[in-house]
Amino acid sequence: MKKYIKYTIALVVLISSFSCEEAILDLEERDGIPAEILAGTEQGVEALLAEAFEGLKTIHSNPDISLYKQCGTDIAGSGTNMGDVPAHAMRGMNEYTEGLSAVSESIETLWNTYYTAIAKCNSVVVGVTSVQEPSATLLDYLGQAYTLRAYAYLELVRRWDNIVISEPTDPNAPPVFSATQATKEALYTLIISDLETAIPILKKRSENGNVLAPSKGLANMLLAEANLDMGNWQAAATAADIVINEGSYQLQNLDYIFGLEGGKSGEENNTELVFSWGFTKDVPDIFQYTSVHYNSLYDRLDGIARTMAQGGRPWGRFSPTDYYWSLFDNEDGRLQAWHKLEYYFDDAANLPSGRALGDIATEQDLINQFGNDPIRIHYLDPVPTKFWEDSQYGRSIAEGEGWRNIIVYRLSNAYLLAAEAYWRLNQIGTAAARLNTLRERAYGDNAHNFASVDMETIIEEHARELGHEGHRWAFLKRLGILRQRAVLYNPSASGMQDKNERWPIPQSFIDLTGINQNTNY
Repeated sequence: MKKYIKYTIALVVLISSFSCEEAILDLEERDGIPAEILAGTEQGVEALLAEAFEGLKTIHSNPDISLYKQCGTDIAGSGTNMGDVPAHAMRGMNEYTEGLSAVSESIETLWNTYYTAIAKCNSVVVGVTSVQEPSATLLDYLGQAYTLRAYAYLELVRRWDNIVISEPTDPNAPPVFSATQATKEALYTLIISDLETAIPILKKRSENGNVLAPSKGLANMLLAEANLDMGNWQAAATAADIVINEGSYQLQNLDYIFGLEGGKSGEENNTELVFSWGFTKDVPDIFQYTSVHYNSLYDRLDGIARTMAQGGRPWGRFSPTDYYWSLFDNEDGRLQAWHKLEYYFDDAANLPSGRALGDIATEQDLINQFGNDPIRIHYLDPVPTKFWEDSQYGRSIAEGEGWRNIIVYRLSNAYLLAAEAYWRLNQIGTAAARLNTLRERAYGDNAHNFASVDMETIIEEHARELGHEGHRWAFLKRLGILRQRAVLYNPSASGMQDKNERWPIPQSFIDLTGINQNTNY
């Protein structure tokens, strides 16, 4: 069905952090897929895809890495409790400390998770393409596998640069403990080819009926990003505009996009969303830790109780930078709709002297209780609420776990990608029109529209619209300004070095395969 670039590596090597003997056993126990399943039955292919989905979702079930894509940019600094995170995990990723190293358990976990998903997708590709006349269902599954594989490779190449391609191979072939690192061009050729192959056989989001299945919209969104990464401006603009004009998606009211009303079939399935990782209390052991990381430690102040209305359990891992807040004016509806800006006294039994129920807590209240403590002065810092979860899925104020879906892409991404592409093409009016669609929603009028667009305009609007959703790191890297912006605007990332624009390859993988480590690690 298509030609694959000849970089072959045993799947066991990609997912193992153990000895060679243990790795071979692991292959036999976990990845020895029966031939009858790989022959292309709908049940078997569905099972493999489900394993790929579940594996990728586990990133958000790990409290040490669930927001790794939010780390290390110009808009998200370390919160008062980032010190509780292991150095090898998000703390090292956000602050560029020595914990961001080749022996980081968290980096190895992410690397293995993406390659394990690729392995499952490869098995689907082998199975379905071996069927002479695949059913419509099998073809849709095949499109999903190509799309998920492209997604995983895109995450890997953006984060590490120098990765390997795992070619679909005979599942009965012996493991090969060798690898060749692919060029960036080869990797993006594969990613773009996967997506272009997937799009004709995928369903639209409107045909899927829900946001949890890869669709034509998701594949085109990824295609736009991959082409932007490679400098294919017109192809990127075309792919982004297809998402905008497809008909499956509509921009929603600001309050609706991240809402939970109506549950999984209600606001969590609204038509601005292109793709989400799905979580449900029906599977209670699979949860996500995304909801709590930004929450300030508000309940440390006397007179404020821990409640869902105030934010639920506070973790204080992240805090938006001053630069982020400087981007909003009071007329921008996103400021109020997507953030908690104030905390109020609601605990009558512990009210400070002179304060009443309903009063807004201030920095002076913190000083009165804690003195001029440089850490505790941030206990009332405003926070984004895009991932907040109420109690409707059974989460309590004591829990960090939650079951709301994790939004990966939404329609507004497409407008920003299109604006970037048209700006690159020097079609400034079209670029401004794409941004102004989002501006008019944010302000409720066209009085704040852009007459012209430059790179800084796009950078700032990207932060206002997609801030803290996990797109910033790759966006700034593509523009070639990741380190410059992080050092300039994020005190937590002030120690970032040039080498940190790519992550170290896990040492366990290097030891098994003999590939080269990224420079200066």
